[in-house]
Order: sequence, then structure tokens, then C-alpha cells
Amino acid sequence: MDVILRWLLFLLLLCAWPRASAQESQLNNPDYEKEIAAIEKELMQGISVWDFSSNLRLGGGYKENVTLSAFTEESSPFIATGLDFMAIRVPLAEDGVEVTMFGALDDRRYLDADAVDSEQSGLFNVSFEKSLAESWRLETDFRVIYIDEMYDASLTEDDIGTVQVVGKQVSLEPVLRRELPANTWLEVEAEVTRQYFAEPLDDYLEVGARVSGGVDYGYRSELSFYAAMSRRNYDTRSQRDEVGFYMPDTDLGYDRPERGIEWVHYWDNERRFRMRTRYSILENEDTGSGYFDYRRNRISHNWRFRTAPWSISATVRKASYEYDLQRSANFSNLRQRADLSWEISVGYEYNEHLTFQLGYEQESINSNVPQDEYRYRISSAVIDWEF
Repeated sequence: MDVILRWLLFLLLLCAWPRASAQESQLNNPDYEKEIAAIEKELMQGISVWDFSSNLRLGGGYKENVTLSAFTEESSPFIATGLDFMAIRVPLAEDGVEVTMFGALDDRRYLDADAVDSEQSGLFNVSFEKSLAESWRLETDFRVIYIDEMYDASLTEDDIGTVQVVGKQVSLEPVLRRELPANTWLEVEAEVTRQYFAEPLDDYLEVGARVSGGVDYGYRSELSFYAAMSRRNYDTRSQRDEVGFYMPDTDLGYDRPERGIEWVHYWDNERRFRMRTRYSILENEDTGSGYFDYRRNRISHNWRFRTAPWSISATVRKASYEYDLQRSANFSNLRQRADLSWEISVGYEYNEHLTFQLGYEQESINSNVPQDEYRYRISSAVIDWEF
């Protein structure tokens, strides 16, 4: 009986062997692989590679010194509306391109200000990212900005202070990033910006480059530095001599070298508590007599804490400006200016779609030129609805 069972088992193995060989050949068959790829492609077509989100903001508040004026202040309550939208394209295996589109529109209507009825701003940004190799990545930003609001032009103009202007800006910023050992990285960036202003301001073209590097550590914290250089050429502005008189038949431009450092630190692995510090030095050098030359030192520090459903953020900024030739109001000293601002916001997330936010901000400008000085304060309450 045992002999018969062994022979039956041997015959069954012989019958199964051709089928196993056939299945193995099918697994290695190129046609079989094509069928799998077709099925995967069909499944991906049913899944959207785009993710969309939109936010509607409604609120109001009160602003002191709507006109940013040193002598004729106006204050008014306001009604604010805003709309944000974002679209993100997940990179596919075929092209590896990640696309992010972001847009924002804001409108503020003043209820009791004679000089300023409203202010608007808009932003549209398209970002492309693609890995070129194991340690290389290309990023490109295309950005359009629109403003119709009060604007402080006194930094680069000596006969225009704060005015309400209409303007738009178009910029292109390609960046090449290289990942280096020990979580370090290096970036090279080019920037082309075209600025359009309504009168009394002048349009300009600005072209520049920037080199930055840094190290990543901890809970996605980062320490980075940068050095940049840009040239700004105005369309119709003329140069000034050392005293400030116009020089006919001349073209005005600025060389603007800048260097700085940024430190972003997360204190916990859930990234609820973040600290961000930035410091930069900018040299504004005009292409003529040097009448518009100045040096700017600027520092900002931000704290942000999030623990559901609450969030709080606080920022303080300080900047100082020292001019090489321009004089103070009494002509005994060189022109100087110091800007100090701070803001705080508290948010409460009622649910995944609805958030309430309270905010306060203040900025003070001190200078030895009286027409440069002003202060404004804004208190606001906003409801943010994501849909």
C-alpha cells in the first residue's frame, strides 16, 4: 500500500510541473508586464492628482491713522473680506513635477475716513518643483501681486511720503537646490521683477541673484544664511546731485547688495512650538552721486504655539536706516529713521472648517525728518471658513 501511495504522489508532481513552468514563464512575459502597467494606469486615471482647498474670510476692526500721516491722521472702523485658494498637484512617476498654485484676494472698506475709502491687494503664485537627480532639485516660482493701498515711498523717494497707489508686480524666481552631506544644502536663485506703479511713483525693472545655504536639524528645524545682489533700473526717474537737485537727462538706478541669516527652531517633535528669527543688512546704492544711498539693518522674531483647538502667534520687527548724504530737518545731522512694529494673533478652531481669529498690530516710525514719522494701530476680528 505504501508503494502505491508513493507512486501516486510522484505522478501528481509530474503533472503539476508543466503548469508551474508555464506560470513562471507568464510572470516573465513582457506582455504580462504591459497588462499590469495598463491596469495601474487605468486605476490612476480614476484618482485625481490634484488637491484643492478654499478659504473665505469675513471680519472687521478699527485702524488708527488710516493715511499713515505724520500731521493729518484719520481713524476709522472697517469691514474686511478675503478669499484664499490653493491647488496642489501630486508628482507622478512619469514626470516627477509637483505644482502648487496659491491665490489670495483681500478687500478692506473704511466706514469713516474721508481720504481713503478702501484698500485692496491680490496675490497669485505658481510653484513648480522637480527632482533632477538624487541630490538636485529645481524650483520655480511665478508670482503676480496687485495693490491699491496706502504706501510709504519715503525710503527711496525724497519728495514723496505716504500716498495711496495702484500697482502690480510680476516676478519669476528659478531656484536650483543641491542636497549635501550631514543634512546641509546649497541654493542658487535668480530673480526678475517688473514693477508697475500709477503716478506719482515710477515703474522699474529689478534683476538679481541670490546664493544661500543651511543645515537642517532636530524636528525639521533649520539654520540658513544668504547673500544677494540686485540692480533696480527706473523707467523715467532722474538722478540727484549731492545736495538733492535734479540732474536732467540722467537715468536713476539702484544697486542693492543684501546679506542675512535665518533661524527656524521647533521645540517639540509634534512641531507645536516654533521660533523664527531673521536678520539682514541691505545697502542701497544709487548709480549717480549717492544721494539715495542708505544702509538698512532689520531684525524680526516670531513665536508660534499651536495646541488644538487654540493657536497664538506674536512677532516683533525692528529696522534702522542710515543715509549717507541726505540731511535731517535742521541740516545739522544725516537723515536717520527707525521702524518698530509688533503684532499678535489668537485663533480658535471651532471645527475643521471654521476658525475664529483676533488680531492686533502696531507700527511706529521715528525719524529726525518730521514728515517721515507716523504710527498706526489695527485691531481686528475675523471668521475663516474653509470649503
